[in-house]
Amino acid sequence: MKKTILLLVLVLFGLMGAFLEYGQNVKRTGPYLGEKPSGVKPEIFSPGFISTEAHEFSCCFSPDGNEFYFTRRDPRSNQTTVWFTRQVGGAWTPPEPEPALLTENFTFEPFITPDNQRLYFQTAGVAEGKPVMLTKYVERAAKGWGAVQDPGDTFNPMKTMHVSATKGGTIYTTDISAGPGSEALGIMRQVNGQYLKLERLGPPFNQTEKQQHPWVAPDESILIYTVRRPQQTPVSVLFASFRSKKGDWSKPVELKLGMNAGQPFVSSDGKFLFFTGGEQGKGDLYWVSTQILDDLHPKK
Repeated sequence: MKKTILLLVLVLFGLMGAFLEYGQNVKRTGPYLGEKPSGVKPEIFSPGFISTEAHEFSCCFSPDGNEFYFTRRDPRSNQTTVWFTRQVGGAWTPPEPEPALLTENFTFEPFITPDNQRLYFQTAGVAEGKPVMLTKYVERAAKGWGAVQDPGDTFNPMKTMHVSATKGGTIYTTDISAGPGSEALGIMRQVNGQYLKLERLGPPFNQTEKQQHPWVAPDESILIYTVRRPQQTPVSVLFASFRSKKGDWSKPVELKLGMNAGQPFVSSDGKFLFFTGGEQGKGDLYWVSTQILDDLHPKK
């Protein structure tokens, strides 16, 4: 009996390895890495190619849909790095670490601005002899991305985390300036090319603790963000708020995804919501049709 069980386990591992190898080597063409579009129930995004036995989280497409960036933590080395794949000659390239960011200790939470010219990400540094979190960025170069840059003391150190931006340059982010455990939704407005002081969003946001990871629509019409609630199940959920023509935000409503969810991103065509799902440190990237948002809009 024990030999039979052992044989079955070995066969399963063999099949899993073959599946992952197939996922990495198959030629992929078309939008969304050639994946069959998701419906109104969340599905793992690109299993075997993007979502693997490693921990994948926090992703974004470039506004033109030709590049995909995500974070991968290798369980063997515990190294956390921003990876990417892009369309070349009509086919998606095998995922690999983004070379422009390899000068940093570890990198995560990529976001490309709506003009497709700047890639923000998070990394680690040292300030006053203590480890700190930093927001940094790279800009488009003739080929790929340029050198890593620090956006300055409006962002750093230990002030901002997980950047999202509107077409007008307004940044929504997680305000971590009060220290670990104090996460709140924050905003920075741009005047004459310079960002003003980080502010915490007022009502209807930040009415509970641990609101974080905002994604804002380029036209600032929708805000989707993570709420962590340690005493409930799921522990991490997504909420959405809609902005009226008068500029008021609606009461945030939970997206009933039936699972842990965080770090949202919506494709530039508005068709799909991507998010991190699964257990802390063991998750994958998921996607779902944005039709799930239709019934959440405030009634006129």
